[in-house]
Amino acid sequence: MNFLLSGYYGYANAGDEAVLAAILEALASRVPAHTQFVVTSGNPERTVSLHNSPQHRVAAIPRQHPQALLQAMRACDVFISGGGSLLQDVTSLRNVVYYTSLMRLARLSRKPLMIYAQGVGPLKKSLSQKLARAAIQGARIVTVRDPDSKALLERIGVRRAIEVTADPVWALECGVRSAECGAKDKSVGIWCAALRSWLHVENASEQAASMFKAVFGAARAAGAKVEFLPMQPPSDGPLTEENFKLYADAQDSILDTVNLHPRDIMAQTGQANLMLGMRLHALIFAAAQGVPCVAVNYDPKVEALAQLIGAPLLQSEDFRSDHAVRKVADAVQAARPPDAALITELKAKALRNADLAVSLM
Repeated sequence: MNFLLSGYYGYANAGDEAVLAAILEALASRVPAHTQFVVTSGNPERTVSLHNSPQHRVAAIPRQHPQALLQAMRACDVFISGGGSLLQDVTSLRNVVYYTSLMRLARLSRKPLMIYAQGVGPLKKSLSQKLARAAIQGARIVTVRDPDSKALLERIGVRRAIEVTADPVWALECGVRSAECGAKDKSVGIWCAALRSWLHVENASEQAASMFKAVFGAARAAGAKVEFLPMQPPSDGPLTEENFKLYADAQDSILDTVNLHPRDIMAQTGQANLMLGMRLHALIFAAAQGVPCVAVNYDPKVEALAQLIGAPLLQSEDFRSDHAVRKVADAVQAARPPDAALITELKAKALRNADLAVSLM
């Protein structure tokens, strides 16, 4: 048996690597041990190094190599597109063209296609909508991670069954340090922070500096120490280091996430008593372990998650305020552990994706 998996893998983005890890983990527990998983990757060697294990055999191919893609498609039994935010044209139309091209190739190759817990949109261009509609119509199974994605697909004319499940990462096991998750002495406040640059705002660097300054200010007032998690080190790392030098105390730290498996990053979030996050999957890491969260809204997917788990939501204008530290402090004060029954439900929905994928074998 052979699965071919397509996503934004191999680009040192801990969120997307967590998606892949969760998919592999869920599928491997449901299929024979000899099953092969082939991943399209921006860095095949790193993908194999990070994800190959005794539990699941992982190979990887260059995602932009036409011959390798064609051979892998011919050899697979099931093609999985997702999860993650693959079908969106905010960054570039090329994303939609690339991922829908692979979907069309699967259909031409007569391979069963599953859209696996994707977060769809925004799709602002008419061409993006046409490509997505045509490609998804050819899928055997379509699952999305949130109701807004389903509504968008229906709005652009997808006329087939679409099931709302949950992001695969909700079901990711904590990993090698699972015994430590949530077990650290929290008498001294430990805040995890996963911040990134702002999109589509003027003076983005100044806005980021104001945000970091407010977070540090609120932490000092609360007597907490801050541990930063650069979820995408190539971009988040330099931004964090620059502001860390300006505002951090000796007790604060930056976790070196470059070579960590997503399970280990998740384990680290479980040791905090607060997650302050812009990055979607940093928030999921924490919420899945019952850690209170404060979300920082830079994208509709973060706002939707905050609403889902009942987390306070900070806006960009909050950090431009003269009372930015107070706004952060108030949000932290309002943060509560997510509802345990909700988390259990989300984990079950995340695993539902794997059950559906295996049904195609």
